[in-house]
Amino acid sequence: MSEFLFSPNPNQAHLINWQPWGPAAFAKAQEEDKPVLLSISAVWCYWCHVMDETSYSDPDVQDLLNENFIPVRVDNDHRPDINFRYNVGGWPTTAFLTGHGGLIGGATYLPPDQLIAMISEFIDAYKNDRTTLYTQARDLLTRRKEHAGRAAAGAELEELVVDRVSRIVAGSYDSANGGFGNEPKFPNASIVRFVNHLYRTSGEDFYASMLTKTLDGMSEGQVFDSLDGGFFRNCARADWTEPQHEKMLEDNLGLAREFLDAGILLDRPQYRKTAKQTIDYLLEQLYDPATPGFRGSQGAHSDYFSLDPDRRTIEERPAPDPSCYANSNALAVTVLLEAAWKLGEPSLQTTAIQVLDKLDSMAQSGSFSHVYSEHGPSDGPAFFTDWTWLLTALVQAHGNTAAESYLERAVDVARIMVDRFFDQEGGGFFDTEEDPDAIGHLQVREKNLADNTAAAQALTRLYQTTRNEDYRQIAEATLNAFVETFREQGEFAADYGLAVHLLKNTMVEVTIEGRPEDPGCQKLLAAAVRLPQPNLEIKTVMAADGDTVARAHVCLDTVCLPPVDSPQELAEAVAGLTKQQESPIQDIFQVFPGN
Repeated sequence: MSEFLFSPNPNQAHLINWQPWGPAAFAKAQEEDKPVLLSISAVWCYWCHVMDETSYSDPDVQDLLNENFIPVRVDNDHRPDINFRYNVGGWPTTAFLTGHGGLIGGATYLPPDQLIAMISEFIDAYKNDRTTLYTQARDLLTRRKEHAGRAAAGAELEELVVDRVSRIVAGSYDSANGGFGNEPKFPNASIVRFVNHLYRTSGEDFYASMLTKTLDGMSEGQVFDSLDGGFFRNCARADWTEPQHEKMLEDNLGLAREFLDAGILLDRPQYRKTAKQTIDYLLEQLYDPATPGFRGSQGAHSDYFSLDPDRRTIEERPAPDPSCYANSNALAVTVLLEAAWKLGEPSLQTTAIQVLDKLDSMAQSGSFSHVYSEHGPSDGPAFFTDWTWLLTALVQAHGNTAAESYLERAVDVARIMVDRFFDQEGGGFFDTEEDPDAIGHLQVREKNLADNTAAAQALTRLYQTTRNEDYRQIAEATLNAFVETFREQGEFAADYGLAVHLLKNTMVEVTIEGRPEDPGCQKLLAAAVRLPQPNLEIKTVMAADGDTVARAHVCLDTVCLPPVDSPQELAEAVAGLTKQQESPIQDIFQVFPGN
């Protein structure tokens, strides 16, 4: 069986002499004096499948590639580091490289005749004007190094950043259809998360309207699969129609979390229902208990999702990606741990802990890899994103279980992240470990904003749990590295604004003690979710057997109050405690004497 994943539909793409990315392929290119044709595909990608079935199955294309190139094939999800550096505008990417990995140019999907024309032109230029091509490749690499170097410590990090990001997000809002940005329209969970946060902390009706318009548009539009559950990756039209029938694990996890929280914040039970349908879809279609882990996606390689509902009930669903990915599975752990309590379904916590134990056992054994399956971890590397989300999951597990073992492991993982990925000079974390033998653009260690903001949030939480000032300083240095560049990300800087807000405000910690299925516990939890605190940490702990009264414990820094057992008392306690912080002359226990 080929090590490469081709379209599951009939095709002859395997007749091309594909090589995996690595020193051997580029050594072969140099030895045979040939350029490299790099194909970046994805198992979920419809047009990647079309290209396998048409262009790469064309005998003339095969002959041209096998005779004149060293063809290299990379799976986007297996090697996000390569995709980040060589993607030329989407999937599939067809890129032309020098024998040393320099990028010359490329395109996305091309039908056979256009691909043949492009290949032929390139072959001619490579023979007759190679100096110009190599100069272009060197210039591109130089510009990439310069651009990457801009993510470094700049002006002081100020809370004003939160307002700036909120204005960017508001400017991208589609008031007609909901959502953010133009078509193709993506249901971006990180932006919804920031708007949830802004509404909770400000109470502004504008944000409530933004949320309801967006979430109604998503859940009632074609981007949501009302039959099987789950959200498709995007829609061609701004009004949430003409969906691209690909379902991504990471997207659905984030959307489930935000629908669940918005349902609580806005008191809209239908959002809670959508969140539960989405989680049920993930458990039924992407979860593999034998691994245990969630598969990365369910692709668009069949007409299944376009069938009438009556026919879909009898047709076989498209198979999911055979692989699991460490970063998105750690995100699954985090989301399921939260959802277990908010949905009142303890079984979700059981599943989450099983997945976390799998991930952390690989990390502890030294076999942690970005890609794994029921057969174990791959021999590929683990990236910064994998360690970041593992840290996030461990911190969340400690918050849900109070087990010190998770906190101890979180401390270990944070140390590994700093040792292997942190930029001691410029602040922030690189996406890959240092590799003196890196090929081409992999020589440039990049700083991904989304992963850095996730790391900053996790480190902020770790600081607040351990009171180790080092974690807060690293979190601040990480966010500071993007002060000068976050605007370039537009509305996708939403999580950056959220991370800054967390870091710049003192944490209010609310621990709910009870049982997830208990209505009293659910009411206290909902009241906690609605608290308008910029830095709010909600922890949960199972009540002792026989204890039927749900309680909430509130702490601000090192000051903790006596427990309360009603939503009103919880809101009053937090309001009084945060007000008291502004007037530290009084004794806090004169205001809240306890009983």
